[in-house]
Amino acid sequence: MYPVVDKFLSFPTPVIVITAIALWSCVAVIVNILVVPILCGRDGKKLVKFEAEVTSQIALAFGLLISFNAVWIWDRGDRVHAAVNDEAAALTALLDDCEGLSDPARAKEIRKTVAVYTRNLIQTEWPKLSGKPFAVVRPIEITKLRELAKNSGDSNMVEAVKAAEKFRQVRIRDGMTYMSPSRWGVVFVLAILLLISIGALHGGAPRGRKLALALVTLAIAFCFAVLIVHARPFVGQMALQPTELQAILVRAESTP
Repeated sequence: MYPVVDKFLSFPTPVIVITAIALWSCVAVIVNILVVPILCGRDGKKLVKFEAEVTSQIALAFGLLISFNAVWIWDRGDRVHAAVNDEAAALTALLDDCEGLSDPARAKEIRKTVAVYTRNLIQTEWPKLSGKPFAVVRPIEITKLRELAKNSGDSNMVEAVKAAEKFRQVRIRDGMTYMSPSRWGVVFVLAILLLISIGALHGGAPRGRKLALALVTLAIAFCFAVLIVHARPFVGQMALQPTELQAILVRAESTP
């Protein structure tokens, strides 16, 4: 399940948009050619009357569910982005504080450990964020940094190490969370019901029905495309990159 989903999410954004349009266009064609004639008859008079209020209520429910899912996705994305920045800020503060130590050897050891830890995050851990969820295990380097910070007697350094570990956990936990299939399924079903109600509402007007279905189909496809593109913070063209961590690695390695 995960490899298939992530493989699709890794496609360029235009491909995802086109795929969403193609999928919902197929659904709209089926509704127009098969479902509407069954409900309304070939002449559109079998159903007699279909109130526009029904379509409005379905559209309202669809809009609300889309909004709830979009809020969940974007809120999760904001949390992960903030965690990445805060994690980098904590490591930066650790490097800043170690420069004020009276023991140059201890400061050098801290910078070396930060460099090893950051390199591991960039080269080993970051690529895993685009795959299956994994257990958050405390790296050896974090344990070593906690000991070095504690032995230095600088409380700010101790707090910086704790903050870096905390925000790393948020980055991994929230960044690898999938929206539940049931939430996707409910919105999908509501979208199909909306297309069916649009078709039934224009059952006696084939040209008007085609235009209405085309417009609503595009709206639905774009909604799903936006949600899909932002579905995983570390997958696809919109994926977060370890830019801040790379700057920290350069600084930690370049400082003598």
